Amino acid sequence: MRVFPLLIFSLFLIAPSMSSQSLHAYERAGDDAFKRKDWGAAFQHYGTVLKRNDDDASVLWKFAESARLYQAFPEAERAYAQLTTEKRKRKEYPLVDFQLGEVKKSQGDYEAAISYFEKFLSEKPSSASAYFDRAQAEIEACRIAQAMTAAASKEVIITHPGKEINSPYSDFAPMMAGDTLFFSSYRFDKKTAFGKPKSKITKLTMSVKGGRAREIGRGFPATDTAHIAHTALTPDGRYLFFTICKNINANDIRCELWLTALDRRGRWLPALRLPEVVNTKGYTTTQPAVGYDSIAMGPVLWFASDRPGGKGNLDLWSLPLDTNFFCPCNLPLPGKKITRLPPFPNPVNADAVNTPENDATPFFHGPTQQLYFSSNGSKGMGGYDIFSSKKTGATLSEPKNMGAGLNTSYNDLYFALRPDGRTGYLSSNRPGSFYLDESNKACCNDLFAFQLPAPQPPLPPQQPDSINTLSALTAKTPPPAVQVPVIPPAVAPPKLQEFVGLPLYFDNDEPDKRTRRATTQKNYGETALAYFERQGEYRERFAAGLKGEKADQAESEVDVFFESEVRQGYDRLGQLCDLLLARLQNEESVEVIIKGFTSPRAQSDYNLNLGKRRISSVRNQFEVYSDGLLQPYLRSGQLKITEASFGETTVHAGVSDNLSDERNSVYHPAAARERRVEIVEIREH
Repeated sequence: MRVFPLLIFSLFLIAPSMSSQSLHAYERAGDDAFKRKDWGAAFQHYGTVLKRNDDDASVLWKFAESARLYQAFPEAERAYAQLTTEKRKRKEYPLVDFQLGEVKKSQGDYEAAISYFEKFLSEKPSSASAYFDRAQAEIEACRIAQAMTAAASKEVIITHPGKEINSPYSDFAPMMAGDTLFFSSYRFDKKTAFGKPKSKITKLTMSVKGGRAREIGRGFPATDTAHIAHTALTPDGRYLFFTICKNINANDIRCELWLTALDRRGRWLPALRLPEVVNTKGYTTTQPAVGYDSIAMGPVLWFASDRPGGKGNLDLWSLPLDTNFFCPCNLPLPGKKITRLPPFPNPVNADAVNTPENDATPFFHGPTQQLYFSSNGSKGMGGYDIFSSKKTGATLSEPKNMGAGLNTSYNDLYFALRPDGRTGYLSSNRPGSFYLDESNKACCNDLFAFQLPAPQPPLPPQQPDSINTLSALTAKTPPPAVQVPVIPPAVAPPKLQEFVGLPLYFDNDEPDKRTRRATTQKNYGETALAYFERQGEYRERFAAGLKGEKADQAESEVDVFFESEVRQGYDRLGQLCDLLLARLQNEESVEVIIKGFTSPRAQSDYNLNLGKRRISSVRNQFEVYSDGLLQPYLRSGQLKITEASFGETTVHAGVSDNLSDERNSVYHPAAARERRVEIVEIREH
């Protein structure tokens, strides 16, 4: 059984005073900690001995080994170097030069690392012959890393978000939803019995618009005895996979995948453990990621596991999700629970990208059908490097190292890319991370934001960009030059009828406030961009005056509305435009019938025109789609947009029309849901 050791680092143990124990007791404590893989505790106990006797070669070696495994590389280098000063010590510890090469490589000093590996090979200690081939491989790896460093792109921008988001403990597994960053953090105190030393536990954390990170809402499924980590949302934003992990020893943990969801009021439901076909008993299953797969024509769940059937250690696995189950229409009513899970198929091993070592932290980018992951089994800069693999049909391409802009000689993991294809987050313990102890620079992973170089120019208009992000929906902001793979002809395309009922939401009195015009010059993307900028204001205004759990619940309801409903509508509109173009190019005729709705804050005649303006903005969006590719079909009548505005006549009972009560008539998600346009019918001819 193997588990993933990277997620959580052990903490320093507070050693008792020198007067209470002998040096031998400290050494024995270090030996016990080392056996438990508690490298941090071993590092401290051996260090305590060396403070009194810094020439004890045996302790010095054990200190160096624990420091290296604890990733306190400067201390490990100092201790190993001290063992090279005497021939007796060199004879007793023949791996010193090899380990110095490892430490130098880990710090990115590849030239020095090569020198140590070559020195080790030149001396050829017979007792270390098993390491000769490894030393040759390490020399080759260092030269590859040198070449990658020389070719590093200066256009890759890496920034550290600072103390607002990161802590001295490990922060990892980013997931982005609009302007909200979700991640896992090891900063929280675990509840222990009175008098026992405190230990740390991982919980899910969120930061809105780069603000100070806080624990996710109190209603989220939680436990005080296990680590909660690794969030992955389904495309509709309602179902969420995560892991519950328990310590096997001080360094290793075992994880299982669980599922929760938001009910129709935006409240978290009790979580369910995924079945044995996913969570193989006795093995770890972790790091879920969900992405839209153009071949599966739906969401696919990716994860890492050391289950049998792989190449060894952690491998990447995937399985398609049942779209009939993972649908907002199946969410329980308030007060109810998820009573069953769908049948999960057998996971498939991503054989094309896996290695005998650890292949982990998958992320699947739907707009480009690109799989990103980290591995310490493929040649790279050192530690874990980030790789990418293109999915074409059912085949994954040979992994490509993302290069020395994103990767370092340290551990670079959890690559997560926004829909724009250029920006996102990763987790790394590279220099610049916060440390528990600055003196030895050991521990921990921090989140880093990145911006990739501008993409190459887009393909000709015959292959339009996918409108799958907010920026691509606007005429003023050109769509990202990221191409969606062409679906092979043998695969049936999505059906137009899948888009019937699609809601598109608007800010209060938008577009064009305080006018009775029935048309607008704005397109839907322009109004959407402005609407998203007010998400924080909506959150604050709706939660104003509330405290504790009620305030958290109010903020969560607003975030769920924006991320799970508003943004989902944007993405789906882009997909509809893609599909319409394909049908029209095939000489089919299509009629899209739209209704407009409003909240009841104004007179009915005003609302009627407001509903018409909203339909007008959506029609304008069809006009500007991909630099006007749909315009000829609109002009010829092959594509018809039939407009029917219903104002407030169908507003649900209970939605406030009190102008002085803006919290409930403007900022309440129930009122915001009434300000929409719906595609109510699509006729194909």
